[in-house]
Amino acid sequence: YRFEHQGNRYKIATLGEARGLAALVLRGQGKVETRGLITPDGLQPWELVVERGSRERRETASFDWETGIATLHEDKTAALELPTFDPLSLMWQFYFAPPATDEQQFHIVTTRRVARVTVRREGTDTVAWPHGEVEAERWHRRSDDGRTDAFVWLAPSLNWLPIKMRVSNTFRGTLEVVLAAIR
Repeated sequence: YRFEHQGNRYKIATLGEARGLAALVLRGQGKVETRGLITPDGLQPWELVVERGSRERRETASFDWETGIATLHEDKTAALELPTFDPLSLMWQFYFAPPATDEQQFHIVTTRRVARVTVRREGTDTVAWPHGEVEAERWHRRSDDGRTDAFVWLAPSLNWLPIKMRVSNTFRGTLEVVLAAIR
């Protein structure tokens, strides 16, 4: 994940590639990029782009905040209700607007749908990363169908950066990411 900003504009990008047995099924690189504005309330995305393995499998979602409409893949539309983020902007939202309560509710827009999400602060853990250990708050979300658990550890001493993430899905396995560097 790479977060860049200049003035009141930001860009967040990630690049992934399956390894091991997963590479037999998932070919190519997955790319996700979001762009938007930094506002007094945090991040406000205006475009999300997802490439699933190749440029031919490119999907976008655009956010029109003036009309309150998100345009998704295949020209589907959905209403925008505040607060709304895409998955990447949500990861960095708390750097700009730290959580004020133990439960946070918002909408997440992907290229294919809009979902209402609730995350809860569950406790504090010590997380090991390449620069030692850091205290981090553990936040959790379980999907409505109960098949996916998502955890994020936010480090208050690092301005609420997400220091670690883990997503477990009964069908797809587990993805875990730990922050390696801040430059």
